[in-house]
Amino acid sequence: MKSSGIGLATIVTGGSGLVGSHVVEELVREGEEVIIYDVLPPRKTEVVAQLGGKVTYVDGNILDVGKLLETIKKYDARGIIHTTGIINYKQIVANPMYGVMVNFNGTLNVLELARLHDLKVVFTSSGSVYGKVNEFAKEDFPLRPGDVYGATKAMCEILGEQYANTYGVDYVATRLYFIYGPGLSLVARSVAETYTPPVQPLSVLSLMIQKGVKREKLNIQCGGDTKLDFTYVKDSAHGVVLAYHIKKPPHRAYNISTGRAYSLSEVAAAINRYVGLECIVIGPGTVEGWPPRPKYLDISLAKTELGYEPLYGLDRGINEFCEHVSKTLQI
Repeated sequence: MKSSGIGLATIVTGGSGLVGSHVVEELVREGEEVIIYDVLPPRKTEVVAQLGGKVTYVDGNILDVGKLLETIKKYDARGIIHTTGIINYKQIVANPMYGVMVNFNGTLNVLELARLHDLKVVFTSSGSVYGKVNEFAKEDFPLRPGDVYGATKAMCEILGEQYANTYGVDYVATRLYFIYGPGLSLVARSVAETYTPPVQPLSVLSLMIQKGVKREKLNIQCGGDTKLDFTYVKDSAHGVVLAYHIKKPPHRAYNISTGRAYSLSEVAAAINRYVGLECIVIGPGTVEGWPPRPKYLDISLAKTELGYEPLYGLDRGINEFCEHVSKTLQI
């Protein structure tokens, strides 16, 4: 079901990033006119190359409200999918003021312009808003983020809900979780293998993928028992697009993930199956120093109200990502 805004174009802030680029691809496949609003130019993908006439890149900073307003008017926007944000945990811990400026003030700019110009807004939030819970998290759990990054996402959600309640903005948040796939940064071996806290589990996954596709041995001493809801990026993007197409959905936030936890040992085994060799070995134990997170997100609400269904299990997601990395590294 398409959005019913009167404009023509959809603006994807951060449309060159991990989630944003895949949101752009899905919208383009549907025949949407898409405006990428980002400080970085878009990745060259087959979809964008084939349907480039439907995609326009605007070199714009989310903190530049004048440039964003100009873009909305110029392209007659009907909605904004807001994926821009500082997501690197160490970066936001090292410079919290900048992290809050980009994540919170950037979202405020989007919401205020949506209020003034009657635009649909989908905000890409995170499962980090839940903080420490025993096993899983549902949308009605209290927001208790355990770190600055999660706090910025929770702040944005609270603000978005107030814009919806007070001004009638058609706003919804999608809480994404531990996303991997094409667009995820490849990391140096030392970053993940030494486990200097806090090491991001996605850095470990990225390293294992790199070593696996090269058919090189990698032995990580510990962390294999770390269980998280690793989600393939195309599922994340699909959930975001579904939320965009539903006018004023019944709830203000939806969990978008695979809906189950996978251990890093299971990830290693999936890579080894793809390669056909036991290249990746990871010892027992959990990643230390990482902020508290649910192991997985309950996605039943998104299934019922958005029609969301994850299409990528662990093996399918790992296989497709390995294929992409192999092409990128020209293996």
